[in-house]
Amino acid sequence: MMRKRSLRLLEEYGDVVPGGVHSNFRSPVYYERAKGSRVWDVDGNEYIDCVVSNGACILGHGDPDISEAVGEVLEYGLSVGLEGELGLKVARLVKEMVPSAERVRFANTGTEAMMKAVMIAREHTGRGKIVKAEGAYHGWYDDFLVSVHPDPKLAGPPNSPLPVRASGGLRRDVEDWVVPVPFNDPEALDRALSLHGDDVAAVIVEPVVFNSGCIPPKDGYLEAVREVTHKHDVVLIFDEVITGFRLAPGGAQELYGVVPDLTVLAKAIANGYPLAAVVGRRDLMEVTHPAHGRVLYAGTYNAHHVALAAASVCLEKLRDGGVQRRLRELTERLVEGFGRLADKLGVKARLQGIGGQFQVYFTDEEVVDYRSAAFSDEWAYRRFQGRVLREGVLMKPSYLFHHGVTYSHTEEDIDRILEAMEKGLEAVRDED
Repeated sequence: MMRKRSLRLLEEYGDVVPGGVHSNFRSPVYYERAKGSRVWDVDGNEYIDCVVSNGACILGHGDPDISEAVGEVLEYGLSVGLEGELGLKVARLVKEMVPSAERVRFANTGTEAMMKAVMIAREHTGRGKIVKAEGAYHGWYDDFLVSVHPDPKLAGPPNSPLPVRASGGLRRDVEDWVVPVPFNDPEALDRALSLHGDDVAAVIVEPVVFNSGCIPPKDGYLEAVREVTHKHDVVLIFDEVITGFRLAPGGAQELYGVVPDLTVLAKAIANGYPLAAVVGRRDLMEVTHPAHGRVLYAGTYNAHHVALAAASVCLEKLRDGGVQRRLRELTERLVEGFGRLADKLGVKARLQGIGGQFQVYFTDEEVVDYRSAAFSDEWAYRRFQGRVLREGVLMKPSYLFHHGVTYSHTEEDIDRILEAMEKGLEAVRDED
């Protein structure tokens, strides 16, 4: 596989852009075009896409109906500083689909929407701290960049983690405002709230922790979280930036039957166009009311008509559950096929997946929280990913990232992915 032009672009980008990328989570593979389940790089190499725009691309690249809707709205002006009927249409779709969505406010990114959700919770409770799962990523704002992927040697005991900052440039006291807890451990959450509850505004939960790969909740975990937050009178925020509309038309809260107080949505809402939303209980959302609310909610590009046009088509396609059923079928085919390959080759590896999203871990233990993900074999994964990439399947080099498939992927694509993964597993076996 030739990558001469990508390597040259990396060098040229580096003269202008630090590291050659505009987001630190991107690999230096420079793409030329994408369609359906495929991506072509600037060297002409074709890949089956398993990055899927970090989970945003749920229907597939270049959906023709979305492209048509976006093309139509371009004729009418894009950003005029006023609301239009399209914003009402999409807000009503979100309210209809998402159980917690009594009221809806749009934003541009998941980070922005999560910042607003926390502001709403702080105003409602009069408290300042947040509780989050160790290993979860909720955006690039100060309060969220704590205990994202900490070094376990610095992070304290697994059942009572210490806050560890995940970036430079954060406030000096940021650790004082964030309480990390292990995912899938409601008792640890109860202990943390018993200790800090009088100061805690919100508990933020990503129902499936995709930002440490793919870690589903244990049976009863989300129900227990809901009970504990009620007990301590703390706002429960679901980060459904990735799970939203993907696991079910109403997201993880529909699939698992647990309704939070506030929800943050993004990514799949518009099939990759920049749109996000904060939704939730009416009394909470009313604190953003421009006439009588105390929380400022503003943004020049909020409810941008290009993104709304994409969302209006995308949500119509997602509302009946057919897309989600298809994603479940493809995921099951991938999980079962990988398990057979790992057994056949005698490699300690597992593929965990749900709702079209998945990750490969090199361990023989079930991954249930950040620590079990972090202690999987990083170097085995890197050998695996490098070989899979050479076989024409686009995956990220981080062993704690998440991957996925779209509605455009076929059974043949899944089988081709499995063929590439077999080569990757062989590379790991032969290295050992």
